[in-house]
Amino acid sequence: MTTARRVVRERIDPRLTASLFANYRSAVDAMLELVDNAVDSRIPGRPLRVDVALRPGRIVLTVTGGRGMGPAELERDYLRWGASRKRAGDRIGRYGQGGKAAIGHLGNRFSIIASRAGDASAVGFEDDAYRDRSRLRTYELHSRSKPVDAELGFIRIEVGEVDRKVEPKRLMARLGEVYRPLLEAVDIAVTVDRAPVAVAPWDVVERHDIAVRGGGRIVRGWFGLLADPPPSSVVAGIRVYHLGRLIGSPDWFGHPGPALHPGLNRLVGEVELPHIPVTMNKSDVDRDSPEWLAVETRLHSLLAPIVRRLARAESDGVEPSAVRTAEQVRRILARALRLLESGKLFESEAGTGGGEGPGGQLTLERAERPASPPAPDEDAPGGAEPASPDGAEARPRPPRPTGAGGGRGTAEVVVRALDPRLRSAMVVEDGVRRVVINSRYPLFEVRRGDLWYQLETALREVCVTIPEATVPEFERKVNELMLVSLSLTGRPKRRKAGAAPRQSKGAWAK
Repeated sequence: MTTARRVVRERIDPRLTASLFANYRSAVDAMLELVDNAVDSRIPGRPLRVDVALRPGRIVLTVTGGRGMGPAELERDYLRWGASRKRAGDRIGRYGQGGKAAIGHLGNRFSIIASRAGDASAVGFEDDAYRDRSRLRTYELHSRSKPVDAELGFIRIEVGEVDRKVEPKRLMARLGEVYRPLLEAVDIAVTVDRAPVAVAPWDVVERHDIAVRGGGRIVRGWFGLLADPPPSSVVAGIRVYHLGRLIGSPDWFGHPGPALHPGLNRLVGEVELPHIPVTMNKSDVDRDSPEWLAVETRLHSLLAPIVRRLARAESDGVEPSAVRTAEQVRRILARALRLLESGKLFESEAGTGGGEGPGGQLTLERAERPASPPAPDEDAPGGAEPASPDGAEARPRPPRPTGAGGGRGTAEVVVRALDPRLRSAMVVEDGVRRVVINSRYPLFEVRRGDLWYQLETALREVCVTIPEATVPEFERKVNELMLVSLSLTGRPKRRKAGAAPRQSKGAWAK
């Protein structure tokens, strides 16, 4: 028996184009998409002028000096969704949707007047219900007079019934930031409500040029240092440009940013990467592309010396007592985590374990009494170090380095001045895991970085590394590890009434 042959085919609903209207974070991002199309129309050796006029309920974008568009270009390029003759590395846009979607994001009506460079007249059409995407459009072109010289390309796009708020000052600042290299080179001139968009030169006290091979091309740019302290108005990091257009936020190429190393707030720079693929709306680069991975690795190595230099300079303001306390915290956590790795701690939910306490949980008394024979201290040769009357006087020793991919084990505990909004962080530096405690965090300053604060902060970071833990499990593990860690320290003596509190120097073993 033979089966009847059936054919199925793909179809596309025109309403799919309406979903692209929402593909912008803000009205300013949509405006940048329109300017991208204008920048792509540049003619080498001829300056391009872009004028933006913001009116209540109306936005007008006028482009003079580019290639322009005639009837053929309007139909083949502008009105064709999802197809573009632009090639990667040659033009900013390449997906055939950005400008059209940007208009739908901004308003419901639009009209266009366009003329090719060299044409004596222009053509145009308008749409009074552009957001109605129930069908694809067919427009009748009308002849229009050309308001500029015939040898100049001309495009005028007017968006009506605008229901998005566009702040002129914010738009000017964003235009200057995104197209900075093109504005500095006078390749384009941009105005907003007749006010020119200008960029201020970089005020750096140290500057180094970049010319290295990465991803099969020569990567060119520069990096430098702002004055100390850096101005708060400048966002630190290396800006990535694609054909003169800023892509995403400043990058650190695998290095920790100012959140972990505030000294990096001085580091700025720019690199041009025309060969790196970018996302559809230029919000980021394709970070899985071979070209980007090669460039990231190369620039990571190039920036490593200046990053280490700035990171070392920032630790001068940390009090020595806080550093000694951090080493004491590391020793306490080393012993507590051995209980975790032995399976006697956190081995089950409450009430289901096999410990000695109620419900099978490990008791504090059991945690205080190491099993016989005691396990040797992997942080100290020859076994556990006996307690000293004053733990702070013990000379701290560096911990055994641990790799990024190893077990939880013992991480270094260090104190650094970070962003005041960040309490702590777990980082991997030179293959060593470190718990970084922020000395600028308000609670650190209130507690003066005492043992109890640093201990709680460090163990919270350690517990975050426990895989597949729900929020209740995380809270339980933090609480249990805190109790066990406290049992491994000398309990503070009850102070007399009216006596000032002092930081505990209790030993980490009984």
